[in-house]
Amino acid sequence: MKRRTLLVVAPVVTAALAVALGVALWPSRDAWASSCTGEISPSRQSAEVKDAARAIQSAARGASAGIAMVDLTGCTDVAGANASALFPSASVVKLLIALDALAGKESDPAGLERMLSLSDDKVASELWTANGGAAIVRRMNERIGLQHTRPPARAGRWGETLTSAADVARIYQHISAKLPKERRIALTDALSSAPRTAADGFDQYFGIPSGLSDREWAIKQGWGSTDDRVVLNTTGMVGGKHKYVVVVLTSWPKNTSWPTATKAVTKAVSELHGLVGSTSLP
Repeated sequence: MKRRTLLVVAPVVTAALAVALGVALWPSRDAWASSCTGEISPSRQSAEVKDAARAIQSAARGASAGIAMVDLTGCTDVAGANASALFPSASVVKLLIALDALAGKESDPAGLERMLSLSDDKVASELWTANGGAAIVRRMNERIGLQHTRPPARAGRWGETLTSAADVARIYQHISAKLPKERRIALTDALSSAPRTAADGFDQYFGIPSGLSDREWAIKQGWGSTDDRVVLNTTGMVGGKHKYVVVVLTSWPKNTSWPTATKAVTKAVSELHGLVGSTSLP
């Protein structure tokens, strides 16, 4: 699997994106909608979440994790560990890039679908540059009410946007409960159609897709490296008797191999299996 640094910058584009790749799908039902508009702070400790954190920490000396789980159906905190700690977002920031693009006057459905499902960096870079870079993060912080998320310190390195597991959970809560239906369907359909192999050749099916393989999911994964750390994030909504948000953000010493990190993140998610309800969306 490939390692990529957490930056991609494209030339400024002044017209609508000309990304003619991928096909935006429009399902017949708004499968991931919820009425969860209340304030949630994922901080409850449980045996399962402690085991999940231990799966990361025991895999490599110096590894760390931030975990958040929210029940969107009951609008309650399920579990959390280190949920307010900051981690590089890697491609998870593409959720904010997409939300910002959809809120603007022009957006390209095929390009957004490709950016989210295939985790296409080229589309993300074009949107990041065209829509103001760090201003995207600031606008979305204000709109969603994110408490910890910060733009990257180095301009253009959108994957170095810092965020927390609690904030990522708030992003999914916003998508499920506050986003207009048409925009929500555009996003969640792309997230639920993510293929195993990403645009850069990376295997995206670590964490949620493998650790909760008997659940329906809508995911945004992240992977890459900073100057001194390896980053691997699994985030998304999973379906059961209730709908849940599951977020596991992880940071690893620079010499950590991808197999070591992906195996540990999948094990961490599997430890959360008992906290998720039955096996199909209502």
